[in-house]
Amino acid sequence: MSKILSKIFPILDHLYIYQLLEYNWGEFLVWFLKNPFKRALQKKHKLEWTQKVKLLALVSITLLILDSTVTSYTLSGGVLWSLILLPIKTLYFPLFLIVAQILISPLELYQKEKILIKAAEKLSKLPNLKVVAITGSFGKTSTKDILYTFLWKKYYVVKTPKSFNTSLGIAQTILEDIKENTEVFICEVGAYKIGEIKKIASLIKPTIGIITAIAPQHLQKFGSLENIAKAKFELPQSLEERGVVILNSNYQKIKELASTVSAKAYLYGTEGDPFYATNIKSGVEGTSFTIHTPKGEADIHIPLIGEHHVQNFLAAAAAALQLGLKLADIKERAKLLLPTPHRMEIRRMGNMILIDNSYNTNPISAESSLNLLASFKDSRKIVITPGFVELGKEAAGENQNFGNNIACIADELIIVGGNAKKDLLKGIKQVWQDAEEKVHFVNSTQEGIDLAYQLAKELTEWIARYDTEVVILLENDLPDQYS
Repeated sequence: MSKILSKIFPILDHLYIYQLLEYNWGEFLVWFLKNPFKRALQKKHKLEWTQKVKLLALVSITLLILDSTVTSYTLSGGVLWSLILLPIKTLYFPLFLIVAQILISPLELYQKEKILIKAAEKLSKLPNLKVVAITGSFGKTSTKDILYTFLWKKYYVVKTPKSFNTSLGIAQTILEDIKENTEVFICEVGAYKIGEIKKIASLIKPTIGIITAIAPQHLQKFGSLENIAKAKFELPQSLEERGVVILNSNYQKIKELASTVSAKAYLYGTEGDPFYATNIKSGVEGTSFTIHTPKGEADIHIPLIGEHHVQNFLAAAAAALQLGLKLADIKERAKLLLPTPHRMEIRRMGNMILIDNSYNTNPISAESSLNLLASFKDSRKIVITPGFVELGKEAAGENQNFGNNIACIADELIIVGGNAKKDLLKGIKQVWQDAEEKVHFVNSTQEGIDLAYQLAKELTEWIARYDTEVVILLENDLPDQYS
């Protein structure tokens, strides 16, 4: 009964998508126009009943009932007609949500500014607090988690939870988690437009800034790589002269803009930089390398899978050394690192291995996970992916290249949804002459996983004969607003 009602009254589904889109009514309206009758959402997350969601639900449902009632009485229909009109009006419930957003926006703005002011006042009373701000097209969360592991034994450390990286999320973390004895605050900073990082930096006043990458991630939102670079460099340009900025030299835009900041800058990632790595080796047991720093060098092993983790480690190590740790401390604490969920996690299930890289949505991480997949020399390899999104004009080329790389390594491919289907197939067919037999299509990630398990079961005899396993790579998992 609840499933039938949710299809007739998809109010919760629309609230869920609106929350995923961070209440951007323009993007929400575009989604609704493309998916007016979409009901079968994957719902990889849950609708969070925040104060804003509760208020939006109350106001929008009230508007819906009022509109149905007024329309009914205008047509001289009465209560019965009002009840009949209600499910019809629900078909365009997103419009009521948008109107509700407009109506509550003055109150929302007032409350937001109140929270930001309280957070700023609290930080002003902690003059000795060291703030490390981390931004970049990707790698922010992993770098934050690595740095936290380095520091927590020596300092009282607070980090922003999960992927909280907006001004309001950061302010709430400050108010709820930072105490008088907190010594270091590690803050992940995100943005979808120019000016957002500058505003966050004025709130937290970072001592150390890190830029992990500048790449065409979220290119659709920013419009150009130049705008992405301009937005990310608001962080180092907001540092005081005695501040320190740590920059990944693997990206041309970062190298070009490094000289524009007045703070002390350290590059990392390329041989010859103050911080770089050599002898990199990665496998199912983790990743090993030699780290080179101004404080010396050390052989490191981390229980994280994938070469891309080395770059995040270098950034975190550079920040940790600036905060007073020794290289020996970093080497020892490297062993304590835990993978960020859904980022190159490996699960073994009998003769099947699942590599879960569903939260990494960029070409560099995908290349790293394909290299790991290739290391299973005699195994049967299956890739599940929807391709890449939000790469703007780069999307077609990146997805074609991705498809080509998959075909060079995997035995079968399961494509989720239609977002990048055409481009993935174009790349695959350059290698696979029998692509029709090796490529499968599903509507959701869960369907893809179920199909992969079924394909693996069908290979039971082959697995037993050759004493090997089936390896399944889950690469990227589209947000629920994509089909």
